[in-house]
Amino acid sequence: MDTTLPLRDQAIKYILDKIQHNELKVDEIFTEQQICDEMGISRTPVREALIQLTSDNIISRIPRKGYTIVELEDAAKMNLYTIIATLDALAASLAVEYMTDEDFLKMEELCDKIDIAIKYKNFSDYYSLQDEFHRIYLNKCSNPKLVELVETLESGPVHRSYISDDKERLFKALEESNAEHRTIIEMFKNKKTQELESFLRNVHWATKYPDMI
Repeated sequence: MDTTLPLRDQAIKYILDKIQHNELKVDEIFTEQQICDEMGISRTPVREALIQLTSDNIISRIPRKGYTIVELEDAAKMNLYTIIATLDALAASLAVEYMTDEDFLKMEELCDKIDIAIKYKNFSDYYSLQDEFHRIYLNKCSNPKLVELVETLESGPVHRSYISDDKERLFKALEESNAEHRTIIEMFKNKKTQELESFLRNVHWATKYPDMI
């Protein structure tokens, strides 16, 4: 957690991260006090965060009970995925000329760590590592506004990775995704800009398992 952020923003990020990690589910009610206790902060910034997320239609308030996640329709999820895929692919294409051998080494190390997370079915580690993988080239695209837009969309209610209670099926999908990460690295190394952009948009971000979004 970035402690340099105002407490309200820390609370927003905390709640969004719990949604992304599937630690808060659509049919689960959570309370203001629960978030306060978990974060160890006062009620005011948490209340402000909940008001903001309610205004953004990410969560909804249930009187005298608490809050629950707003479930997006499948069509809305697919539309968001299409936008994120297009912008992420654009960022990658812009980053090609700025990527270094050090970046490639770091991405390869992350792929190795992701393999370990998959082996031990550690979704939390997988999620953090794959996020770090994509951040490497996103931060090299030399377009701060594009980075901001991608991060805003990715922090929303649509999961950035597959989610499922069927662990065997889930981690099979994640294995495929990590194999794609290695393909992405090779495309960066060989400066295959057009192929890279197409691969990210049409393969890596393709919703091959729409029921796990």
